[in-house]
Amino acid sequence: MLANNLSIDKIEPNLFVVMHSYPWPSNSLLAIMENGDILLVDVPYTPDATQTLLNWINKNFRKRAITAINTHFHVDRLGGNEALIKNNIPIYSSELTENAIKTRGASSLKLLISWIDNDSIKNYYNNFKYVSPTNIFDSKKGLVLTFGNETVLVKYPGIGHSIDNLVVYFPAKKAIFGGCMVLAAEAKKIGNASDGDKEQWRKTINLIDTSNYTLVIPGHGKYGGLELIAHTKAILNQ
Repeated sequence: MLANNLSIDKIEPNLFVVMHSYPWPSNSLLAIMENGDILLVDVPYTPDATQTLLNWINKNFRKRAITAINTHFHVDRLGGNEALIKNNIPIYSSELTENAIKTRGASSLKLLISWIDNDSIKNYYNNFKYVSPTNIFDSKKGLVLTFGNETVLVKYPGIGHSIDNLVVYFPAKKAIFGGCMVLAAEAKKIGNASDGDKEQWRKTINLIDTSNYTLVIPGHGKYGGLELIAHTKAILNQ
């Protein structure tokens, strides 16, 4: 366990799940790419925790080129963006996330605050300011990032947990970062879908490409295999 309620779990030789609790446990993914660069898929809730993560990267891997992706606009996906920008790290997301920050950010944050009991954390979010991703791509086209001989595919399958949720595929690593569209095995309900649509989610979950993938990382909870997607479908159909 690092400072700022942050932990890092090595799940494959070049894949690490980063878990931050502020207020609830949430997953990001740190991937070491074929050329040695690092890709962060989502970031901790706060700039301080994100800087702690960057310090850990510098200590363990020395100076690396880092790229980041925000998979949707909720604070558990992009709350630490300020630290990335201060470190000149490019942040990719779609126009849907950029627009959702503007149109839904305030209401989403208000709902989050209403669920928090801890006064210190509540006060933090009362003063929270969104920092948008810096590199915007067309959700209809998706994004392909290339690192040496390794590619990463970023796709928008449709509305699910949120209106803008992206899925990130690592073909060479046979891994999928499903984010909050995919539920962990221990999840018994879908959770907050106030910025999404359960009926659309039922359709969208079927559009995740599972061919040639074996590892699935959800936005919250324990990583697993393709059974997490089947589990998500079952929960959505309850």
